[in-house]
Amino acid sequence: MHILIGIITAVAGLLWALNSLQRAGVNLHALNPFAWFRRRNWQKQLGTKPMHGLTDSMEAAALLVVAIAKQNGDITRETKLEILSLFEKEFGIKRGRSIELYSSSTYLLQGTLNMADEVRHILAPSKEQFNQAHQSKLIDMLNVVAELEGTTQKQRDIIKAVESAFGQDKELPKNW
Repeated sequence: MHILIGIITAVAGLLWALNSLQRAGVNLHALNPFAWFRRRNWQKQLGTKPMHGLTDSMEAAALLVVAIAKQNGDITRETKLEILSLFEKEFGIKRGRSIELYSSSTYLLQGTLNMADEVRHILAPSKEQFNQAHQSKLIDMLNVVAELEGTTQKQRDIIKAVESAFGQDKELPKNW
Protein backbone atom coordinates (compact mmCIF):
# COMPACT_ATOMS: atom_id res chain seq x y z
CA MET A 1 0.00 0.00 0.00
CA HIS A 2 2.81 2.40 0.87
CA ILE A 3 4.39 1.71 -2.57
CA LEU A 4 1.14 2.69 -4.31
CA ILE A 5 0.95 5.97 -2.36
CA GLY A 6 4.58 6.72 -3.32
CA ILE A 7 3.89 6.13 -7.03
CA ILE A 8 0.76 8.34 -6.96
CA THR A 9 2.72 11.08 -5.16
CA ALA A 10 5.57 10.89 -7.71
CA VAL A 11 3.15 11.12 -10.68
CA ALA A 12 1.32 14.06 -9.06
CA GLY A 13 4.63 15.81 -8.37
CA LEU A 14 5.75 15.28 -11.98
CA LEU A 15 2.46 16.66 -13.34
CA TRP A 16 2.69 19.65 -10.99
CA ALA A 17 6.29 20.35 -12.10
CA LEU A 18 5.37 20.11 -15.82
CA ASN A 19 2.40 22.42 -15.27
CA SER A 20 4.61 24.95 -13.46
CA LEU A 21 7.20 24.81 -16.24
CA GLN A 22 4.52 25.40 -18.86
CA ARG A 23 3.19 28.42 -16.93
CA ALA A 24 6.73 29.77 -16.72
CA GLY A 25 7.01 29.75 -20.52
CA VAL A 26 8.83 26.50 -21.24
CA ASN A 27 7.48 24.88 -24.40
CA LEU A 28 6.81 21.28 -23.48
CA HIS A 29 6.00 20.36 -27.08
CA ALA A 30 9.69 20.75 -27.86
CA LEU A 31 10.31 17.57 -25.88
CA ASN A 32 8.20 15.49 -28.28
CA PRO A 33 10.67 13.38 -30.31
CA PHE A 34 8.28 13.01 -33.27
CA ALA A 35 7.75 16.76 -33.53
CA TRP A 36 11.49 17.34 -33.16
CA PHE A 37 12.26 14.90 -35.99
CA ARG A 38 9.64 16.48 -38.26
CA ARG A 39 10.89 20.01 -37.43
CA ARG A 40 14.51 18.96 -38.08
CA ASN A 41 13.65 17.54 -41.51
CA TRP A 42 11.79 20.71 -42.39
CA GLN A 43 14.74 22.87 -41.34
CA LYS A 44 17.05 20.76 -43.50
CA GLN A 45 14.73 21.17 -46.45
CA LEU A 46 14.50 24.92 -45.98
CA GLY A 47 18.23 25.27 -45.48
CA THR A 48 19.22 23.77 -48.82
CA LYS A 49 19.25 25.63 -52.09
CA PRO A 50 16.46 24.60 -54.49
CA MET A 51 18.99 23.68 -57.16
CA HIS A 52 20.48 21.07 -54.82
CA GLY A 53 17.19 19.21 -54.70
CA LEU A 54 16.75 18.47 -58.41
CA THR A 55 15.95 14.78 -58.70
CA ASP A 56 15.32 14.74 -62.46
CA SER A 57 18.49 14.27 -64.49
CA MET A 58 17.13 16.33 -67.39
CA GLU A 59 16.48 19.31 -65.11
CA ALA A 60 19.95 19.04 -63.57
CA ALA A 61 21.54 18.87 -67.03
CA ALA A 62 19.52 21.87 -68.22
CA LEU A 63 20.59 23.83 -65.16
CA LEU A 64 24.26 23.12 -65.86
CA VAL A 65 23.90 24.06 -69.53
CA VAL A 66 22.29 27.40 -68.67
CA ALA A 67 24.92 27.95 -65.95
CA ILE A 68 27.67 27.54 -68.55
CA ALA A 69 25.98 30.14 -70.76
CA LYS A 70 25.53 32.59 -67.87
CA GLN A 71 29.23 32.55 -67.01
CA ASN A 72 29.82 35.07 -69.79
CA GLY A 73 27.32 37.47 -68.23
CA ASP A 74 23.84 37.95 -69.63
CA ILE A 75 22.67 35.45 -72.20
CA THR A 76 22.15 36.85 -75.69
CA ARG A 77 19.08 36.10 -77.77
CA GLU A 78 21.06 33.94 -80.18
CA THR A 79 22.58 31.92 -77.35
CA LYS A 80 19.16 31.42 -75.79
CA LEU A 81 17.70 30.17 -79.08
CA GLU A 82 20.68 27.85 -79.51
CA ILE A 83 20.20 26.47 -75.99
CA LEU A 84 16.47 25.93 -76.61
CA SER A 85 17.15 24.07 -79.85
CA LEU A 86 19.84 22.03 -78.08
CA PHE A 87 17.32 21.06 -75.39
CA GLU A 88 14.79 20.04 -78.04
CA LYS A 89 17.32 17.98 -79.98
CA GLU A 90 19.16 16.27 -77.12
CA PHE A 91 16.29 15.78 -74.68
CA GLY A 92 13.66 15.02 -77.34
CA ILE A 93 11.15 17.53 -75.95
CA LYS A 94 8.88 20.14 -77.47
CA ARG A 95 9.51 23.89 -77.57
CA GLY A 96 7.20 24.65 -74.64
CA ARG A 97 8.98 22.21 -72.33
CA SER A 98 12.40 23.51 -73.39
CA ILE A 99 11.29 27.07 -72.54
CA GLU A 100 10.13 25.81 -69.12
CA LEU A 101 13.49 24.15 -68.50
CA TYR A 102 15.35 27.29 -69.54
CA SER A 103 13.18 29.58 -67.40
CA SER A 104 13.36 27.41 -64.31
CA SER A 105 17.12 27.05 -64.71
CA THR A 106 17.68 30.81 -64.95
CA TYR A 107 15.51 31.31 -61.88
CA LEU A 108 17.42 28.70 -59.87
CA LEU A 109 20.76 30.24 -60.84
CA GLN A 110 19.96 33.63 -59.31
CA GLY A 111 22.49 34.56 -56.66
CA THR A 112 24.92 31.75 -57.41
CA LEU A 113 28.47 32.97 -57.08
CA ASN A 114 30.78 30.04 -57.81
CA MET A 115 29.05 27.49 -59.98
CA ALA A 116 31.98 25.07 -60.10
CA ASP A 117 31.61 24.45 -56.36
CA GLU A 118 27.87 23.80 -56.73
CA VAL A 119 28.16 21.11 -59.42
CA ARG A 120 28.57 18.09 -57.17
CA HIS A 121 25.65 19.22 -54.99
CA ILE A 122 23.45 19.68 -58.06
CA LEU A 123 24.29 16.27 -59.50
CA ALA A 124 24.14 14.35 -56.20
CA PRO A 125 20.34 13.67 -56.07
CA SER A 126 20.13 12.61 -59.73
CA LYS A 127 23.55 11.05 -60.31
CA GLU A 128 22.17 7.50 -60.47
CA GLN A 129 19.89 8.45 -63.38
CA PHE A 130 22.85 9.40 -65.58
CA ASN A 131 24.14 6.44 -67.56
CA GLN A 132 27.37 6.62 -69.56
CA ALA A 133 25.62 7.95 -72.68
CA HIS A 134 23.85 10.69 -70.68
CA GLN A 135 27.12 11.70 -69.06
CA SER A 136 28.95 12.06 -72.35
CA LYS A 137 25.97 13.86 -73.91
CA LEU A 138 25.89 16.33 -71.03
CA ILE A 139 29.59 17.06 -71.33
CA ASP A 140 29.21 17.50 -75.10
CA MET A 141 26.29 19.91 -74.55
CA LEU A 142 28.35 21.88 -72.04
CA ASN A 143 31.23 22.13 -74.51
CA VAL A 144 28.90 23.24 -77.32
CA VAL A 145 27.35 25.99 -75.21
CA ALA A 146 30.74 27.08 -73.90
CA GLU A 147 32.03 27.50 -77.45
CA LEU A 148 29.09 29.67 -78.55
CA GLU A 149 30.63 32.91 -77.28
CA GLY A 150 34.14 31.75 -76.55
CA THR A 151 35.18 29.48 -73.71
CA THR A 152 36.25 31.16 -70.46
CA GLN A 153 38.17 29.74 -67.51
CA LYS A 154 35.02 29.64 -65.35
CA GLN A 155 33.28 27.55 -68.00
CA ARG A 156 36.23 25.16 -68.15
CA ASP A 157 36.14 24.87 -64.36
CA ILE A 158 32.45 23.92 -64.46
CA ILE A 159 33.07 21.31 -67.16
CA LYS A 160 35.96 19.85 -65.14
CA ALA A 161 33.74 19.77 -62.05
CA VAL A 162 31.07 17.86 -64.00
CA GLU A 163 33.67 15.41 -65.28
CA SER A 164 35.03 14.85 -61.78
CA ALA A 165 31.51 14.43 -60.36
CA PHE A 166 30.97 11.62 -62.84
CA GLY A 167 34.46 10.22 -62.32
CA GLN A 168 35.60 10.94 -65.88
CA ASP A 169 38.43 13.26 -64.90
CA LYS A 170 40.91 10.42 -64.51
CA GLU A 171 42.94 9.72 -67.59
CA LEU A 172 42.88 6.07 -68.47
CA PRO A 173 46.30 4.53 -69.03
CA LYS A 174 47.01 3.57 -72.62
CA ASN A 175 49.05 0.56 -71.62
CA TRP A 176 48.90 -1.84 -68.73
